[in-house]
Amino acid sequence: MKILGIATSPRNGANSQTLVEHILAGAREAGATTELVRLCDLDIQPCTGCNTCITGGECILQDDMAELWEKLAESDAVVFGSPIYWMRLNAQAYPFIDRFYAHLKKPEFSCDLPKGKKLVVALTCGGLGPEVLNPVNEYVKNVFQFLGFVDAGFIWQNQCYQPKDLTKYPDKIREAKMLGQSLVK
Repeated sequence: MKILGIATSPRNGANSQTLVEHILAGAREAGATTELVRLCDLDIQPCTGCNTCITGGECILQDDMAELWEKLAESDAVVFGSPIYWMRLNAQAYPFIDRFYAHLKKPEFSCDLPKGKKLVVALTCGGLGPEVLNPVNEYVKNVFQFLGFVDAGFIWQNQCYQPKDLTKYPDKIREAKMLGQSLVK
């Protein structure tokens, strides 16, 4: 089983990335092959809305999104991790999500990824609670569900202001590892 972790945080090693890494560690312990991708290490340009993907069949942007799409296609599960800024995903997440558009078959807007891939959403934030985080989780799940993914879990931790604050929550780290293990079952 291949599990792809996608970390959107601009801070390398920060809380949301660390949460994803603990999920991936649990999956590895259960026998999965894992890979972590940090979006900030890639060149993913924002969609220009040119619609060349409709008329010409491919996205005109030459960046790292095509390779990342291949990683999505080859994975059995994806762990999507993001910090929450101003009650939404951080800015680095949106160009990645918007670029899915170029990979949809037109005019029916279907996706040729194999159906049934698993998705886990992992979010960290400052002082926000479930009233804010649950709608963000639903948004991400709806986006990936459109591509054929199925819900495999949601994990979040608040009070994560500084880059290593997640270490204050060992129960959450254990929960993340167990969630990773459950992806392999």
